Amino acid sequence: MKTGLGLKRKFRTLFSYYNLLKFWLRIVFIGFDYANLLLQKVDKYSIKLILKKNGAQIGENCDIETGLTFHNCKNYSNLIIGNNCHIGKNCFFDLREKVIIGKNVVISMQCTFITHIDMSKSNLSKLFKSESHPINISDNTYIGANSIILMGVKIDNLSFIAADSLVNKNVEPKTMVGGVPAKFIKKLDIHLGLS
Repeated sequence: MKTGLGLKRKFRTLFSYYNLLKFWLRIVFIGFDYANLLLQKVDKYSIKLILKKNGAQIGENCDIETGLTFHNCKNYSNLIIGNNCHIGKNCFFDLREKVIIGKNVVISMQCTFITHIDMSKSNLSKLFKSESHPINISDNTYIGANSIILMGVKIDNLSFIAADSLVNKNVEPKTMVGGVPAKFIKKLDIHLGLS
């Protein structure tokens, strides 16, 4: 008899829609920035539903953990995630520009994606002009815990980013990089029949 599993799934779905309703009510009565804070507290099933219903494109069979933070957005339309991806706990996404994540990508916990620089009222704004660029992470890539990916970076297919790395330049396919800033470690000898 499968009624227990079916009942659990139905309850989980119902609870996800309850959290979606809470999210929309926060938008209406308090504003998007306050509603956005809810994503740091809801369960992983609610996160996917809320993101999809508010503009994000999320593929099939994705596992998105809790505690995500989204910045510089009024919806999630700048977030594109392919099939079979995992996003770990407590990741930070600056969505001023697009963050595009390909298929079969693993993003470990506490990774940060920054798509812009803005010195605002600082005197440094005379030296560093505001700019923003999208981030593109290709298929079959692994990003280690606590890594930071900066604006304009393209991480190519079958690449490995070591934990605690700061990626400020493009990463070639089948390459392992690591460090601050991330530097070439080695070419990966991968013959998996993946494109």
